[in-house]
Amino acid sequence: MARGPADPEVKAKVLEYLGKVQKAKSRDVAVAIGASKSDVDNAVKELTAEDLVEYLYITTTFICLKGKVQTPD
Repeated sequence: MARGPADPEVKAKVLEYLGKVQKAKSRDVAVAIGASKSDVDNAVKELTAEDLVEYLYITTTFICLKGKVQTPD
């Protein structure tokens, strides 16, 4: 089932939170901003498409602001 567009308020809160931390799991972002994990996942998906957020795969999946974390080559 396809989800509708992400809530702009949730997207703004995700960006604000990620600006304060190095990297985070989407579950932790959801708890920190008081949103459901599915709403955060939907917002992150859109923010990734907008090239503002990126996924990091370091033994597990994290999210961060685009270019904020340097990964080893």
